[in-house]
Amino acid sequence: MPSATEKPPHFDSIEDTITAFGNGEFIIVLDSPDRENEGDLIISASHFTTSKAAFMIRHTSGLICAPLSPSLVDRLGLSPMVKDNENQDPNRTAYTISIDADDPSITTGISAGDRSLTCRLLADEGVQGNWFRKPGHVFPLRARSGGVRERRGHTEAAVEFCKLSGLQEAAVICELVEDGEEVEGGRAERSQAGMMRRDACLEFARKWGLRICTIESLVDWLDRRDEKEMTTTNGHA
Repeated sequence: MPSATEKPPHFDSIEDTITAFGNGEFIIVLDSPDRENEGDLIISASHFTTSKAAFMIRHTSGLICAPLSPSLVDRLGLSPMVKDNENQDPNRTAYTISIDADDPSITTGISAGDRSLTCRLLADEGVQGNWFRKPGHVFPLRARSGGVRERRGHTEAAVEFCKLSGLQEAAVICELVEDGEEVEGGRAERSQAGMMRRDACLEFARKWGLRICTIESLVDWLDRRDEKEMTTTNGHA
């Protein structure tokens, strides 16, 4: 139980987070402490420039994933990485086969510039499956059709923010990490590295001026919005 002097964590409102996301800014979204207990850096794929990609790579695990709506995954013909009944991921994250943009400017596919282009193409209104080569260095994720109310994951939260911002339902996410401390003696190692948890995520958000929220608060906001819309509709029936 928190002490009487401990300040409650300060998260941003969902409205402010939607606005920041729609303006092309990074947001930070935390899931439940009972789930992954991690914060993801999230941005729309359409706003994922080379400089944004470089920032994400620097401060996260670097395994860049691209949450997509189910319809977009189907449209692009992205097959699952493994069959659904063979998915052993604890949270059943729906990875598809990895991709790179099939563009003359792409070299190995792993650079910030290469991966940012791959992600931005996913958000193009005219995108087609033959715009990509497989396998590659960006990992698309298939969101559940019911969004965060079906699965309270970062994949669904990212696509939900795209919807709420009126953007193509393609986002980019990666887990924030603590990169640890240098080891004495000049060894090429770092100690005390790990995942960034709630308080560290809040501090990171304050440092970089980013909006931060939780998936639970997003679900609550959606429920209240729908209840209000239903009440308004019935009131005018």
